[in-house]
Amino acid sequence: MKRDPLKQFVVLRESLLSRQAELQAELKSINEALGVAGVAVAAVAAAPAAAGKRRGRAPGTRGGGRRAKNSISLKEAVMTVTKSKPLAKPEILSAVAKLGYKFAAKDPMNSLNTLLYTDKQIKNHGGKFGPA
Repeated sequence: MKRDPLKQFVVLRESLLSRQAELQAELKSINEALGVAGVAVAAVAAAPAAAGKRRGRAPGTRGGGRRAKNSISLKEAVMTVTKSKPLAKPEILSAVAKLGYKFAAKDPMNSLNTLLYTDKQIKNHGGKFGPA
């Protein structure tokens, strides 16, 4: 019987993560023994986290913008505007915008649709959406 590639990946990833933790602990004890400053230890510990991040685009190429800074999440904004009564999607979109929520997407309705149709706490009441 063949092993499922996904299961193989998960097992391998877990073993690599445990080995990484062991190595980081060993490096920490070595740095403490050598009397290395805390700044160097923090840099060593932060390096693996930064290694997994996506690479930036080449200069001069078009790409996605930065994520909008919002004080509340889209879900919280939708729950706020629909708590009194269910609203249609365009009404929700304009009410969320009036709250000050900024969308980074080119088509904000796509982001709203994803939330409305996937979140279990939001229910479709015949074309109008509100808390479940």
